[in-house]
Amino acid sequence: MRKSGIAVLVMLSAIAVAAAPAAWKVVTDRKKTCQYSVPADWTLDSLLVGTAISADKKDNAVIHGNPMSLADIKPTVREMIPPDKVIEDNGKRYWYSYKHLANASDLPGTNWYVAVVVPSGVCAAQVSFKDPGAESVMKQIVDSIGAAK
Repeated sequence: MRKSGIAVLVMLSAIAVAAAPAAWKVVTDRKKTCQYSVPADWTLDSLLVGTAISADKKDNAVIHGNPMSLADIKPTVREMIPPDKVIEDNGKRYWYSYKHLANASDLPGTNWYVAVVVPSGVCAAQVSFKDPGAESVMKQIVDSIGAAK
């Protein structure tokens, strides 16, 4: 009984983490394999499918699907977007902060790369924000990344 109770709590907490607030918009990648959610006042970029921008234009996120495994994409991603600090690396999600892209100058604010394992491969997102006060909202966006429904 105790083990099944713990299993139920773990399952419910995973569902709660993946769920975005009800009023948020769902953003999908070009092939509609991956998605994330953003606050209702964010706008979707009409040219760059999968990109959303905050109302004050200080925060943004972009997503795309990749059919490769997380283990296969990690070396390439680390070379193109060198990690500054790994936040999570558990085999299901690879999340780190970065200050610059390879061979480029430092980017302003906080920048995260997040890859989430899904049945079709990996959903990868880049999330950027300039105001440290936006971090809790940006974490909700990260927690909403997954396979398109």
